[in-house]
Amino acid sequence: MSCFYLSIEKNREAFELYRVLWNAQGIEGLLADTMTEGIERAIEIERSGADELFFIDIVADDIDFMPQLKILSEATGAPILIATSRYDEIEREEALNNGADAYGAYSEVSEQQDVNGVIAVVNSIHQRSKKQKKPRGVLVHGDILIAADSHAAYIKDKELRLSKAEMDIMRYLMINRGNILPYGRLLEEVYGGGEATPDTIYSAMKRLRKKTRGLVPFDYIQTVRGIGYRLVTKSE
Repeated sequence: MSCFYLSIEKNREAFELYRVLWNAQGIEGLLADTMTEGIERAIEIERSGADELFFIDIVADDIDFMPQLKILSEATGAPILIATSRYDEIEREEALNNGADAYGAYSEVSEQQDVNGVIAVVNSIHQRSKKQKKPRGVLVHGDILIAADSHAAYIKDKELRLSKAEMDIMRYLMINRGNILPYGRLLEEVYGGGEATPDTIYSAMKRLRKKTRGLVPFDYIQTVRGIGYRLVTKSE
């Protein structure tokens, strides 16, 4: 079984420096430069069963991590550590309340001291078996992230303010991404039939497209004329 740590940050030079030190510990480093990408990678590792995610490190200097921190905590059982050069007690309290396991400043002595400190913290967390969560209710593909349990949706780390019906539609499209979903199937799955009509779906799709416009250079939601809709994550 391979052992990894995941660093969510934008400073590749710093990541490469620390990765050498972690490799000496037998732990391979992975880099993600957005929270959405980090959540997707964490889920992939934990679901593989063949690899171990030792911990997740978020560099607070580079990443606006707080909006999606709770989702990351819901999606993984790995310890989450927040590292910063600008320690803030209010931010620390909020981070710990939203799923982080530790929050602290970089060592001013050496990078190796940072690594030794992280190992001590992570080993302590693992010994306490504090986090036993498994991925649930979180769907990530491409730039899209849906967290049904938290009623949250993001595209490229930009939060979408969705109604319950819009969230249900996006979640169902994500589960069946790439497949054509007929109007009747969407009506049944999202609205449970009832008095909803194809116009109900049409109006909801129009609102979703309006909310995602400008975030990507193409429409994620494609209309299949006369049949229904499908979700794509790249221009076709």
